[in-house]
Amino acid sequence: MSSIAVHGGPAPHAAVRDAVDWGRVVVATVARGVVATLLGLALWAAAPALIGWQPTTVMTGSMQPRIVPGDVVVSRPVGSGEIATGKVLLADDPDQADHLRMHRYVEDGPGGTMVTKGDANPQQDSTPIERSAVHGVAFLRIPFIGTPIRWISAGEWGLVAMLALGLTAVLALCTIDGSLRRLVEADDDTDGAAGPDDATGPDHAAGPAAGTDDGLEARDGAATGLPAAASSFLTRRALRGRARRVRRLRRVGGGAAVLVLAAAASVLLPGAADAAPWSRTTVAPTAAFTAGTATPATALTCSPNGDGSVNIGFAHNGPAAASFSVLNTNANTIAATGPAGSTAPIRVTGSGILTLGAVVTVKIRTNWAGSWYVDSTATTRIQTALVGTNLSCAN
Repeated sequence: MSSIAVHGGPAPHAAVRDAVDWGRVVVATVARGVVATLLGLALWAAAPALIGWQPTTVMTGSMQPRIVPGDVVVSRPVGSGEIATGKVLLADDPDQADHLRMHRYVEDGPGGTMVTKGDANPQQDSTPIERSAVHGVAFLRIPFIGTPIRWISAGEWGLVAMLALGLTAVLALCTIDGSLRRLVEADDDTDGAAGPDDATGPDHAAGPAAGTDDGLEARDGAATGLPAAASSFLTRRALRGRARRVRRLRRVGGGAAVLVLAAAASVLLPGAADAAPWSRTTVAPTAAFTAGTATPATALTCSPNGDGSVNIGFAHNGPAAASFSVLNTNANTIAATGPAGSTAPIRVTGSGILTLGAVVTVKIRTNWAGSWYVDSTATTRIQTALVGTNLSCAN
């Protein structure tokens, strides 16, 4: 009787298995890179507070497109002599107590004050700020890292829950190659204890050691010298070969992940610094805020023109409006509208007021856009003719 050592060839699905291993390594490496990137952005946003700089989360879009809601901007403290026009300032909001304003310093105001304006706002801020109210100059922008704070402040709990689920999934993907890493570690331990792969072992070319069961037994003079079945277990050499392939996959996968993250960082991170804070909320007035503080027209007057029409004069000291209209309060209709942006008296003709032989009360409507307007509380009166379209003043 003699023994013949039989070793199975490559597994039939080796290519598929290697492809799966490759995918697991790449996915896990990219997931760990995403986690590291998020932690790095959070560190950039919070760490400057340790040296007295002020991170702030931007909540509105008044500084778009350079600074968008959800960005964190770090402001650097400066002396009053370092504040120059064109800088983005973080200051106490004079229009809202306990709030901050982050707008650009555009020109000097009266009494040494500073006039600011949001880049996305059509008009300057209505109230200048004092130099003593400035906390600092915007220095560093960290994109999107404050978005969860914005969602929580707005009560958008569905988005917060989706973000939490996404982060949980990314953390789970970080461990998807755990079995492969354990295989590499086990192979490293074996190499340290048993020496190189070429050491004599069960799979050495010289055949099995005496007394082992690695071979299949056949009778002398059998009709065929082929083994009846192939070995069904992985030898130590096969395990080491697989571990080496995994190590190569991890190196290549790690390099690919670094390139992907570097490309993403070049897009997300700004080339030049701008700013906004982390620990406090910036609430900057927008166009809607201007509407909330709009002032109506005052001091309405009526004067005849001598041609059957009248002029309605008024005064307006608030932010510039798109146009002004004379509102017929008797019928709640617009009798006439003046030129765009002009505060000159508005000419009203009889064709605009259809009531005959009556006294019509009118007021001024200040228009901005669409249904965005404010009506004056001051009024004046117009006398219409019994016959025809002539108008006169009833005051």
